[in-house]
Amino acid sequence: MNDDDIQAALHHQQQLEQQEQEVAKVFHLSYCDYIAKRIQDAMDGPDPRNIIIGAGSIKWDLGKNGEFVSTKKHLAVIDKNRKAYKITVEEI
Repeated sequence: MNDDDIQAALHHQQQLEQQEQEVAKVFHLSYCDYIAKRIQDAMDGPDPRNIIIGAGSIKWDLGKNGEFVSTKKHLAVIDKNRKAYKITVEEI
């Protein structure tokens, strides 16, 4: 590998890094999945007051045909009286 090859590789790497930075400015990641999972895990964990029985599965925000609508997530939590609560995680 000669100096020209090394310089070209370095230039290419710099271009890739600039593109990644530009994409990061435009697209801000959403962590609805992660937050919903953390809530689910907490609700399924031990409850010192024995009020929460557990959480259901995480539901995605999908359209009538199953298409992706948004990053919003829902899950149900059940208390000791078998009453259900809906928790929604939605970016604002």
